[in-house]
Amino acid sequence: MHTEHAPTLDPGVHGKPHGRFRVTAWCLPPSSAARRARELLRDQLSRLPISADVLAELEVVVAELATNAAHYAPGPYELRILHDHDLPVRAEVVDAGTAATLIEHILDHPLVVPEHIDELELGGRGLRIVAEFTHGRCGAQWTRLCGTGQIGTGVWFDLPIQHSRT
Repeated sequence: MHTEHAPTLDPGVHGKPHGRFRVTAWCLPPSSAARRARELLRDQLSRLPISADVLAELEVVVAELATNAAHYAPGPYELRILHDHDLPVRAEVVDAGTAATLIEHILDHPLVVPEHIDELELGGRGLRIVAEFTHGRCGAQWTRLCGTGQIGTGVWFDLPIQHSRT
């Protein structure tokens, strides 16, 4: 596990740093990336006011992203949880691949399946599940792996945690 801290900006204080957000990253083993990502996410979110149904959907999302990373991209693989004011606000699966732009496009433009094609024959279903379960609060970006410093792809989704900022 790797944890980094970075200052956050509070626009109410003229853009001066206020507080810190925290990024916690775990390595995901290629042979069990999905299972490990589900376990870690469940552990991080289980004490928060999230319904069991929503938590189950988020586990499906993180498992899908970890499976895609391990299947389609080179390792290493990481799960990151971003915390703001000590609450988890975003999860991200990172790999050493170069597909950030393609993944972002797929998430922004869901595939429309013609009636005469069997949807199960088409790829991209997993990313459609991610977009559906996160209500579109997801994306992809170029990033740097915490463990190695390599540039790679991070696929993120926002967590449905409500908290007030004081």
